[in-house]
Amino acid sequence: MAEPLYDAKNNTDLDLDIRPISGALGAEVRGLDLKDLDDSGFETVHSLLMQYSVLAVHGQAHLTDEDLRNFGLLWGNLDVHGYSPTVEGFDDMLNIRSGPKGRASAEGWHSDVSWKDIPPKISMLLARKVPSIGGDTVYASQYKAYEDLSEPMKELLEKLDAEHDGRNFDIDLIKKPARHPVVLKHPETGRKALYVNAGFTRRITGLSPYESKGILNMLSEHCTRVRYQARVHYEVGTLSIWDNRCVQHCAPPDYGYEERELHRVAVLCDERPSR
Repeated sequence: MAEPLYDAKNNTDLDLDIRPISGALGAEVRGLDLKDLDDSGFETVHSLLMQYSVLAVHGQAHLTDEDLRNFGLLWGNLDVHGYSPTVEGFDDMLNIRSGPKGRASAEGWHSDVSWKDIPPKISMLLARKVPSIGGDTVYASQYKAYEDLSEPMKELLEKLDAEHDGRNFDIDLIKKPARHPVVLKHPETGRKALYVNAGFTRRITGLSPYESKGILNMLSEHCTRVRYQARVHYEVGTLSIWDNRCVQHCAPPDYGYEERELHRVAVLCDERPSR
């Protein structure tokens, strides 16, 4: 069943400033404190995320890493990535850091850790340090990408599965691909979304290599068209939250070697993605 849209005018408990980022997805939120949320406050955030797919909740610089982890746990079990640098003392919190000695970026479009059998449903990044210019995260709606396909293409893709692997992190992960539907049905909203990405999707099962490559190349270009995008601009203390089941993202390395540090928590799906 689809989630009801959140209506700020009918909320008497919170005085929120909610501003859509683009016509495709995303909203900026001010006036919300994510520390020690009560049930009503969490339901507000959840409803907003189901409506907008991406939230940029500003004003959260006071959150400690333990607070961030506790907020993540409100959504479910946390992912332990296993291959990327972590925040000291937290094996389930990544430290995405860039600076004069090196640049860390995820310039390519992807859905977080889709190479696992149980991938993340929700990801969140808390901005600790931001560059003077650039350093945004760009998101693309996979609801919109699916909805714009022709009916014959939808009919074809809805029958197909694809293999994802994490060879970018460890070459041995080629031997452990995860298989997911090319089109999934969101378990909370009931909407359909494309679930392939250039970062981790390697082939469509049951097709020849030529056929698979042709379809994946087409989808990679289609899924990330500008019309489906929204860009989150960070302030120190901005928490970006997004739904990996219906969103892809990338991080343009457009800030030189200035310092940028984001702490990331990802919440695992309750079950494998399904159609």
